[in-house]
Amino acid sequence: VASQAMLDANQRRRRHEASHRCDECGQTFTAVFSLKRHMQSHTGVRPFVCNIPGCNQAFFNQSDCKRHE
Repeated sequence: VASQAMLDANQRRRRHEASHRCDECGQTFTAVFSLKRHMQSHTGVRPFVCNIPGCNQAFFNQSDCKRHE
């Protein structure tokens, strides 16, 4: 959930029309891959698992996993 100020700032940064909408929450995206990545947050699927021995923490996207490691 985002504040109105955050939503307004996001709109100012966009260079392309956000034509891809999430059916679950209504959030919009400028690229299909961004919508697909976002949809994982609704399904609970966390396909990226930390490689640190004994950690086993899982993430929705690869960039979050890499940042954690």
